[in-house]
Amino acid sequence: MRVLILLVLFTVLGQTTTPIYANNPVVSTSNIEVNNYIMTTGVPGYVPVILMAAAEMKLKEGEKFGKFEVVLYGEAVKQFADKDGGQKLVDMAKASGATIILCDFALKHFGISRESLPEGLEFVENAFTYNLDMLKAGYHVLGV
Repeated sequence: MRVLILLVLFTVLGQTTTPIYANNPVVSTSNIEVNNYIMTTGVPGYVPVILMAAAEMKLKEGEKFGKFEVVLYGEAVKQFADKDGGQKLVDMAKASGATIILCDFALKHFGISRESLPEGLEFVENAFTYNLDMLKAGYHVLGV
């Protein structure tokens, strides 16, 4: 049910001209305005739906699609301890134009080492601090 609600929410938000939590877009070196996004969650089941949203935004925006980062904290990082399942999500992220970033604080809390995780992930020390920094840098940031 939650996944269905999120899918409907992402579809509706994708139809608006200005996202609800939007900031000014970042300007690339080629002077084409690009939109950079961060979606943050601690809920493991939301990751596939967020990646579907990334793929949809990439398709809709074309050259205006910049970075789409999925920043995970809390329980959401635990799903990557299963290398096969985690690798499927990493592959899905690559196909959708997204990058998955895990919070080191959460990994340490759950006793998960970086070495035990699939390749292709990125890491930040603290998911919340990172999101605030990226908000100041002009990213569109949404926590779900």
